[in-house]
Amino acid sequence: MRSRNYEADYAEEPSPWTRPGFVLAAALLLVIVALGVVVAVRSGDDDEPGPATPPVAAVSETPAAQPQTTGELPTAVPTTAPAGVTWQVVRGTALPFSDRAGPRDHSDTQAKGFAHAPEGALIAAAQLTSRVGAAAGRASWEPTLTRQFLPSADRDRLQRALEAEPEQPAQPGDLAPLAGYLYQSYSPDTAVIGLAYRAVNGATARWFIVTTTLRWSDGDWKMVAPPGGAWTSLSRTVTDLSGVVEWGAR
Repeated sequence: MRSRNYEADYAEEPSPWTRPGFVLAAALLLVIVALGVVVAVRSGDDDEPGPATPPVAAVSETPAAQPQTTGELPTAVPTTAPAGVTWQVVRGTALPFSDRAGPRDHSDTQAKGFAHAPEGALIAAAQLTSRVGAAAGRASWEPTLTRQFLPSADRDRLQRALEAEPEQPAQPGDLAPLAGYLYQSYSPDTAVIGLAYRAVNGATARWFIVTTTLRWSDGDWKMVAPPGGAWTSLSRTVTDLSGVVEWGAR
C-alpha cells in the first residue's frame, strides 16, 4: 500500500485548463473569433461585383472658363496697311482678301465670313461697298444688298435706286480705285470706317472719302445702308490724304 505521503506527493495539481478564469477567457476568445469570421464573410461578400456606381467628379477650385465676351475681342485698329492682304480684280475693281480677316466664302457675286476684328470690318467695308455698286451688276449688288445689308427703309430706297440704273458693267479704269482708310470709331459691335478713293477724272489729284458703318450681326459684319439710300450723303471730297492710312492695290 502506498503511504499517504506518496499519495499526497503524487496527486496532481489542479489543471490550469480547468480553472474557472481560464474557461471564461477561452469562452470570450471563441466569441471574438466567431465575430471575426462573420465580419470576414461579410467583407468577402462586399468584394463581389455589385451595381456600378458612377464615379464622383472631383470638385475643382478653379472656375470654369467663361465664353469669350465682346470686351475680350481685339479692338486695336491698324495704323498701317494690314499685312497678308492680297488684291484680286472682281467686276472691274481690285478688292482685298486676307486668310486671317476674310472673306472666308467668296465668289464673283458675293463675299462673306469676315473676322470679328478691326481688320475684318475694314475688308468687309471695302468688299461690300464695291459689290453693291450699280457697275457691279445686279448679279452682285442684289445678293449683297439683301443678305449683307441690315434691313431698313434706307436699304429699300437704295435697292430702288439700283433697280433704276441701267445694266452697264464697268470697264477697266472706269471706277475710282481704293486709296486708303480712316477709322472714325470701332467697337466689337459697330465699326465706322472712311474709305478713300482716288478720283479718276480731272487733272488735279483729289480723293473722296465715303463713310461706311458696319454692325456685327448673325456672326458677320453687315453694312448699314446710307441715309436716303444715297452714298453721296456720306461722301466728301479732299485734296490730300492727311490722316488717312494709304491702302490699295499696287
